[in-house]
Amino acid sequence: MPQDFDVFRAALVALLPRLRAFARFLARDPAVADDLVQDTLLRALRAGGPRDPATDLRLWTFAILRNRFRDQRRRAAVELGALAGMPRDEGHAGNQEAHAALTDLEAALSRLPAVQREALTLVAALGFTVEEAAVVVGVPTGTIKARIARARLRLARTPVRRSEPREACE
Repeated sequence: MPQDFDVFRAALVALLPRLRAFARFLARDPAVADDLVQDTLLRALRAGGPRDPATDLRLWTFAILRNRFRDQRRRAAVELGALAGMPRDEGHAGNQEAHAALTDLEAALSRLPAVQREALTLVAALGFTVEEAAVVVGVPTGTIKARIARARLRLARTPVRRSEPREACE
């Protein structure tokens, strides 16, 4: 096996946590997200890397993942609808406040249009620069900036669910 391929594989492995995070934001279902990451890695391995050696591997793999997500969404709308309707594991003992806050954030993000959620996720959650996110999404930098600004504005206007503190039992 060539040494370059070993370096390429190691670089892909290093990208796994970020690819998983992006896939989970896009798919909003851990099982679908894991399948999406696996499909992305298989495609990347089959290709043997970007055609142009100057291409940033991280941007290239994120673009593959995003394109695969969009393809799957177009072709499998019925299947994704069934998976999204599956019950979630709500058995979190303790730490209810953190779980409620995470649920509130997830609900607020899910109300954003997909393009705004995607832009915000790439830049705010995954640490991409605006320019890198524009490459991944395939739009001008200004479009990403506008999507992020609109997403942030919309999130700021989203009412936060506040649970009332319970009275102490006497």
